[in-house]
Amino acid sequence: MSVAESAAPTAELDSEARQSKAVASSSLVRNSLVGSVWTLISRITGLVRVVVIGAVLGATYLGNTYQAINALPNLVYYQLLAGSLFVSLVVPPLVSHIREDDPRRADRFVSGFLGSIGTLALAAVVLLIVIGPLILHVLSFGVADGDTAAAQRRVGFLFLVFFAPQILLYVVAGTGAAVMNAYDRYALAAGAPTVENIGIILTLVLAALLFQSGVGISHISTGEVLLLGLGTTAAVGAHAGLQWFGARRHQIRMYPSVGWHDPEIRMLLQRMRSVLAFSGLAALQLFVTIVVANRVAGGLVAFQLALNFFYLPIAIVTWPIVRALVPRLSHFHQAGEVRAFRNEFVHALALASFVCIPIAVVYAVGASAIAHLVAVGRLDTPTGVSYVTVSLLALSAAVIGETWFTLGSYAFYSQENVAVPLRAQLIRVGTTMVLMTSAFTARGERSLMFIGLAIAGGTFAGAAYACRRVFSSLPRGGYSLGRSLGRTAIGSAIMLVPAALTWIALGGLPESKLSDVLRFGLAAIVGGATFLAVQVRLKASEVGLLHAGFARIARPTRGGP
Repeated sequence: MSVAESAAPTAELDSEARQSKAVASSSLVRNSLVGSVWTLISRITGLVRVVVIGAVLGATYLGNTYQAINALPNLVYYQLLAGSLFVSLVVPPLVSHIREDDPRRADRFVSGFLGSIGTLALAAVVLLIVIGPLILHVLSFGVADGDTAAAQRRVGFLFLVFFAPQILLYVVAGTGAAVMNAYDRYALAAGAPTVENIGIILTLVLAALLFQSGVGISHISTGEVLLLGLGTTAAVGAHAGLQWFGARRHQIRMYPSVGWHDPEIRMLLQRMRSVLAFSGLAALQLFVTIVVANRVAGGLVAFQLALNFFYLPIAIVTWPIVRALVPRLSHFHQAGEVRAFRNEFVHALALASFVCIPIAVVYAVGASAIAHLVAVGRLDTPTGVSYVTVSLLALSAAVIGETWFTLGSYAFYSQENVAVPLRAQLIRVGTTMVLMTSAFTARGERSLMFIGLAIAGGTFAGAAYACRRVFSSLPRGGYSLGRSLGRTAIGSAIMLVPAALTWIALGGLPESKLSDVLRFGLAAIVGGATFLAVQVRLKASEVGLLHAGFARIARPTRGGP
């Protein structure tokens, strides 16, 4: 055989390898985009929900109390019961049973898991109500007026009794979503929270129509507390019911059973214990944030609104990338392909930054404009707008830090290493707590600003540790992250010029919320188009990855996995 003849199949194999690599990269983006679309729908309705809370309850201690107590079931489920990790806990063993074509074993596994976690959730409900008075005393610690603090404890406990059962409902919802993901069904699992958000919005609108507007927490009627409490929990029940129905469509009965005797369930619960310290620290940080923000009348309502903007890019960009990335990193780690591991991680980090950095810049520059757009009803006051503005401005940089922290932590989870993420979380929370001490001595908007800056500082400290540890364990070379971040930063700066000119050019429109939405929307479109044009000019690889990912969504049956 001649050299030319032997080289031909080699070249063909190299071409196939390059094509396979391109398909794999676009597959990562495609899988991320599918989750992003439906998560975006849920997050938009979630943002509307918080806007309506501000409009109906206002920048008041009543709004603070409703927000704080309604956050507790989420805090217990997503943090203390590791609800955010349900997918990674339940999906792998369930997929194994599905591939073995053993539906009865799959059903027993899900029922045993639901029964075991449901028992823990029921205990958490009882414990939360028992220690409720203590939680409410801590919550109202910084409230200067004694009568207001007492009213907050009284109304807060009633809300707590109504809201605590949501923990059980979230367990059902989380398990149902994990089942659907195991069967490669993502739309309903990601979109079901929309039903919850719409239900809560309708509850708040009904409360505004039936009860006197502007009543403070000391004079709120029992009827309004009942409506807000029962209506909110009923909305969570509708969300859980939809996820339950989705799982049932795959012949999973979703009936809880005793699973303690099942070795597979016991092993799963042991794995859960290893992440409780990580999630518990996050819960501590969130609870301290709630307590400190509650010192300001309406501060928690405004800060929660800013937090929704903070979590939006994390939910629709970072987490979909993480869910698509972790299985691939696990494969490379198990196969000993460290260079492929590095390239995949760096590509994911660059892709997430490609979207999150310009969003963070928009938040920082447009904080005041965004605050004027979302502050409606009783929150549409100079004080309310100011609170939202400083909160969003202070949190803007944290979008980038949170993205890097999450990706760095889950790179180690893909290696079954829980020690480094825990240390990164300790650094993150410790830094945040130290920096947040300044918020205790401040008042009003300055207190909210210091809270946001403390969270931002903590995320960057934790991200620096996690990402440094990732790169120190991997070989150098390959794709350059520095050049990618540089291109993204340049494009983010340049886009501000035409966006600002568009905003100024439309300044003659009549003063109204609709005009402001139009001005901001057009400015954002012009800025976004400019950012993409700059990236195309600089030949950014992320543009090609996004194009390939969208193409695979449009043609899901053609080639690739």
